[in-house]
Amino acid sequence: MHDSRPSSEVRWAIVGTGAVSRHIAADLAAIPGSRRAAVLSRSLARARVFADEFGFSRAFDDIDALVADSQVDAIYIATPHALHAPMALQAIAAGKHVLVEKPLAVNATEARQIAAAAQRRGVFAMEAMWMKFNPSFRAFVDQARAGRIGDIRAVRGYFGLPLGAADSPLWSAERSSSTLLDQGIYPVTLALELLGTPSGITADGHVRADGVDLTEYVTLRYDGGQVAHLAASMVQFIEPTASASGTAGWMTIPAPFMQATQYATHAMDGALTGKLFSPEISRFDREGHGYVPMLRAVTEAISHGDTEHEWHPLRASVEVFDVLDSIRSTLISFPTARTT
Repeated sequence: MHDSRPSSEVRWAIVGTGAVSRHIAADLAAIPGSRRAAVLSRSLARARVFADEFGFSRAFDDIDALVADSQVDAIYIATPHALHAPMALQAIAAGKHVLVEKPLAVNATEARQIAAAAQRRGVFAMEAMWMKFNPSFRAFVDQARAGRIGDIRAVRGYFGLPLGAADSPLWSAERSSSTLLDQGIYPVTLALELLGTPSGITADGHVRADGVDLTEYVTLRYDGGQVAHLAASMVQFIEPTASASGTAGWMTIPAPFMQATQYATHAMDGALTGKLFSPEISRFDREGHGYVPMLRAVTEAISHGDTEHEWHPLRASVEVFDVLDSIRSTLISFPTARTT
């Protein structure tokens, strides 16, 4: 931790002008202590249109110029996966704080490079895992960890939604497109949040000839007998819900679980009656597009001189990537893995 006294406002830049960037830009308007300072796009004209629409002061089409701008404190990186680590490392080297759209990188090696660089430079760095800042998700995790359903024995997390067509940028090997990185990262993050690092991993799925993974079904196993069943796909629907089951009941999050505003608790409470089959529903309000809680927390952390946030430190991202890498290697080597 650094000096706890808040400094002046945090001047934000956004790299990328796609759908996520539009939501981030809109939600930044609700964050006290933040200023929308700059936008970067490959097209200067597009950057200027975006800046005018969302109230950013300046527009860039050159990453070198952006990271050299003394009027920018923090950069949100929302580019294709393959560019996340290179851009984050460049921004960190220039002394900028970074919030990187998930995935933080494309593998654990890159994630560790970002963590090490941020530590050396003394700047804030985090993967934008907004799910962890969602009030409903935080309460779900806190209640499960506190023993609301007894000892957690099983976790389930699915996220399958067909996205684009085979020639879509979402399916690009050059951009490091990946179901595991786009969608599977949410169930894996949930499992590690509740059960920690697994002792064993098995996986099956569909991988194209160019290495782009399309679907995965994953089982994480733990020394204490706990298990996590996870699935993700960008070519088929797999119910995007989640649950945790314990020795005294279970809890469920409706679709889409990473941004849900409620969850249900089925607790035994001493007998097979009561709330077990008539669950307690916990409801929460959504702020903006759902990014407001994360952006507020990160802006406050930067203002107070912190270099990480306790809800999603860099070590947590690295631990998730270790699991993701293991899943990917299993898929690639699986002798009957199908391709599309």
